Amino acid sequence: MPGLETIYKERALKEQGREWLVASYSPEEFGVTNPDDINWMMARLSPMPWHTHDQPIRITNPEAIRLPKSYISCTEFGESQFKALRSPAGWDYYELMKGHDAMITVPTELAQVLKALDK
Repeated sequence: MPGLETIYKERALKEQGREWLVASYSPEEFGVTNPDDINWMMARLSPMPWHTHDQPIRITNPEAIRLPKSYISCTEFGESQFKALRSPAGWDYYELMKGHDAMITVPTELAQVLKALDK
């Protein structure tokens, strides 16, 4: 499997002079199959900055460091490349055996995980 840098270079919007952006995946690539959901998403998808995928989160504000942090990995299409983050210091880790857009395909299951975070 190619690395993230290779994938993003392939998806970069070079032809439009915006190589710092990558084209969004299609709803189907995100695991969405319902035609109504696909139509809704297509009107809202937009390119995203490349570096949102390859730069680590840096929390430097002392107040923010104390806030609870959680990571929800959607693993329907295989093990997350972020599995190594399972137990970073101070983070809770959750998995949903669903596609990337769980908020569209399984909102009730996602809401249950989010409710569990509020304890």
